[in-house]
Amino acid sequence: MTLALMLLASGCFDNRQAPHRPLTARSMAEAADKKAGLERLVLAGQTLAALPPELAEMPKLAFLDLRGAQGLKSFEVLPNLQALQRLDLAATGLDAVPAEVCKLNRLKHLYLSENTLTALPPEIAGLSSLTYLNLDNNKLAALPAELARLGSLRWLRLNNNLLESLPEELCALSNLRRVYLRQNKLTSVPECLKALPLLEDISLRDNPVAAIPDWMTALPKLRQLDLDGSKVAKLPADLSGWQKLQVLSMIRCPIPPDEKDRVRKALPKVHVAF
Repeated sequence: MTLALMLLASGCFDNRQAPHRPLTARSMAEAADKKAGLERLVLAGQTLAALPPELAEMPKLAFLDLRGAQGLKSFEVLPNLQALQRLDLAATGLDAVPAEVCKLNRLKHLYLSENTLTALPPEIAGLSSLTYLNLDNNKLAALPAELARLGSLRWLRLNNNLLESLPEELCALSNLRRVYLRQNKLTSVPECLKALPLLEDISLRDNPVAAIPDWMTALPKLRQLDLDGSKVAKLPADLSGWQKLQVLSMIRCPIPPDEKDRVRKALPKVHVAF
């Protein structure tokens, strides 16, 4: 008997289950044949004037992938998708968030990257179950205070926008673990991050940030800090609070040699890149 068969016979694999593979369709014709059990519909890159009303007849549809879809103007059916948990509207030519999207109070993952959004509506607060929000590569110059009402949010991506600051109300995002702010116009570290004790990963790469405030070393769970391309030339005098820090990246920062030596000695267990 082979080792695998012996292990199987002994019950070693009893608690192991194959990963769930969602029932998927890649066209509306295929979806029509599977509508009763369909969980994932991929219409990425297709030309659609409106979302088909037949989507409302798919009670288990949890993931709708419309990335790169062309011509979308009507989203009327969206609020009827009661099982929807993940919606990908990246690169769909949006210049505003459709009102119907903000009514998806069970949605957990929302991709709005690679569009031309200049603002978010206050109604975005209706996405009360959201844990992941991707707004990379838009034209956002400001965020609404209502974003702070997304109390379940764990990961916020805002790379490559036009942000000069974050609203102080975001200090209410108490479950936030990751915030990515690369390639914006921030001249200082947003003060609202001070009140977010679960933060593990912060990226401020390629912002004109010139100083790191002392409070940042007191974030108890911070594991990764990306300051690449910023104007930071010196870190706080006391770095002992970074007990959980694993990676500190300061590539292309104007750090003098003596400061590099000090940081390396103060953080001997941290992977530091200059």
